[in-house]
This record gives sequence, C-alpha cells and structure tokens, in this order.
Amino acid sequence: MAVELAVGPTGLEALFTGIDRAAACRRGLHVPFERIVGSRVMSRDDAVASSPRLPCPGLTWVGRLRVGCFGIGERRQLWGVRDGTEVVVVYLSGRPFHRVVVEVEDCRSTHRVLDAALLHSKKTSARRSVRALLDDRGVPPREPRSPAS
Repeated sequence: MAVELAVGPTGLEALFTGIDRAAACRRGLHVPFERIVGSRVMSRDDAVASSPRLPCPGLTWVGRLRVGCFGIGERRQLWGVRDGTEVVVVYLSGRPFHRVVVEVEDCRSTHRVLDAALLHSKKTSARRSVRALLDDRGVPPREPRSPAS
C-alpha cells in the first residue's frame, strides 16, 4: 500500500510513501481525535461519486489511481487510493480537509480500530464545542436570526 494509516493515542496518522508522496505534495497528515467526526467503509465508486473532480494538487487515472487533494474550500478532500474496491473514509471537522479517503489492506478492521479509538477518546477526554473553540480565538458570535414576518 502506498498509504499507511496508523491510529495513535492522540489521533490518526496518514503517511504517504513513494510516488503518492509526490502526487499528494505532502508526507502525511496527523488528525487529532477532536477533529474526527466519524468513519466508514465505502466502495471506491461511491466515494468517487461523492467527491469533487478537481485535483489541486493531485493525480488521477480513472479506475486506477486517485492521490492528492481534490476540491477547494470546505469540500477539500485528501485521497490515497490505488485500484482497490473498498476504501476507508474519515470525516473531519474544520480545515484543511473535509474528509480523508484511503485504501488499506483490510478496510473493515481498520475502520473498527479507528471507531474504537475514537469512542475511547470521547470517553477519556473532555470534548469542546466548535462554538467554544471560536470564542477562544476571539471570533464574535453571530446574532441569531429572527423569524421572517
């Protein structure tokens, strides 16, 4: 596999190797558990269908290879998929990525390990709301909308 996915005590680590590192323009990505919303196993076709088509930077060869960043803004995704039929999709909050899509040897067991680690992190560490994080950065809260008359 050209992407190694490791679940550590503080979060998820995706490491690119070989030509995938050059195509993705990055060595890897560390995602703390606080940013992980959830994960699931999907077929490659379903994951591609719900993904932006614009590689920036990235490399795609239809049906064979999809590596790098796809999309811009809030829909930006990091891909590391070769020619497998199933992929692990990790949904994230915040930037720079909305989700990470990787192909690993055993997608189902990787998904179970990631879900167990995520559940454990939610039980053992205090979770903070996005609103509280924005308040800490000095972003003023938005005024609630009044119903239209």
